[in-house]
Amino acid sequence: MSDSMNYFTLLQEQAERYADKTFMVFDDVAYSYRSIYEQVQNFATHEWRFHNVGGGHKVLVITADAKRQVVAFLGLMATGNIPILGHYDLPQAAVQQLVRANKLDYVLLDDKLIPTGFAVEPVTGVCMGVLSSGSTDVPKVMYRTYASWADFFAEQNRIFATRSTSVVFVEGSFSFTGNLSVWAGAFYAGATIVVAESLQCRQWLRLINKYQVTVIYLVPVKLRLLTKFLRQATYPSVKMILAGSQLLEAATANKLKAAFPQSEIMLYYGASELNYITYLNYEELLRFPMSVGRPCRGVKVTVRDGLIYVDTPYGVEGVHCPYTLDDIGYFNAEGYLIFLGRKTQVINRGGFKVSCAKIENIATRLPYVQESVVLSYQDQDRGQEIAAFIVAGKEFNLSNFKTQLKKELMTAELPKRFIVLPALPLNASGKPDVRKLRALLK
Repeated sequence: MSDSMNYFTLLQEQAERYADKTFMVFDDVAYSYRSIYEQVQNFATHEWRFHNVGGGHKVLVITADAKRQVVAFLGLMATGNIPILGHYDLPQAAVQQLVRANKLDYVLLDDKLIPTGFAVEPVTGVCMGVLSSGSTDVPKVMYRTYASWADFFAEQNRIFATRSTSVVFVEGSFSFTGNLSVWAGAFYAGATIVVAESLQCRQWLRLINKYQVTVIYLVPVKLRLLTKFLRQATYPSVKMILAGSQLLEAATANKLKAAFPQSEIMLYYGASELNYITYLNYEELLRFPMSVGRPCRGVKVTVRDGLIYVDTPYGVEGVHCPYTLDDIGYFNAEGYLIFLGRKTQVINRGGFKVSCAKIENIATRLPYVQESVVLSYQDQDRGQEIAAFIVAGKEFNLSNFKTQLKKELMTAELPKRFIVLPALPLNASGKPDVRKLRALLK
């Protein structure tokens, strides 16, 4: 693959190949491959030139407008710069810290270009930056070559049933690496991408029906939200439902299968640093509810002293494999990776190791629990303890919930605190906002 290849040069190729075909749909307005190409060219030749800034800069793009994100991402590559899509809900202090820690050259805030004052420190051989996927700290910028994703696209699109005839649905910001990666694979295939920019599930279903979506990508917490709005109608166009970043419990999978009867349901385990690691399908998910599947082709996964290590050619620059995300797990007898959570979320209670992910999975399986997040926290008197945050269904009763947990968990695994919420706070990545949840424990 040519060293000069990036997503702008891919756009040049796809705009010639698929000119008038719909590339992306934003706010129910469709744009062809040629139209997006023309908007990117306008950004490169007019807007960027107006700023009188050349190439070689690391530019943080912050906007709540998904189309603006895409145009700026591709336009900055067209001008020889390195785009980094930032979370639009990051507090100003966090943005400043991110800029300082990574010595970024500019912040493009909507259409306003803000110089940071740092001397340019070139990053060579890469085409973009991505943010780490952590939900509590200021994200870290990591850099990727085009090949680090593109070399996996053929396998990625095979697993996720994405081809030129596909219509792929995503929701939210492209600063979330999961959305950006699914978009990039679909773009590579010449597919159509339908983007929802609000947490309105009825609108999602309308778009899925109107554009005859074939692939849905949503993180599990949003898939659970979607199931609340599914009625008797079915959506036969959907052939794949793709989820990642968290475990997907069987109850949600069953509801999705009923509404999308022609679909395969796929859960993946991956990370911004490493790309896709493992995956499993609906039947495997039902057999092994704590599993994240088997390794992708070309990726090697091992477990040492309980830590999951990954050896992959698809990582960000500077990652030395085998690499660990400090996730805990093991392989079962059938060769499936069982995921027990981040090392910090596996606590020691009197010599007994307790997995917050296991408790969360069991809690969410109960029919009167809509969503749950289980976190460890530091108790002033007892040391590490466990808190369960619950979004309750109509039949929820806290006393009954605790009784049911006692039937399925050992005493050492039972949460100390229970907080019932009307909804989980989410960050720009669509994940539960751990910072906000922990603040409720104070």
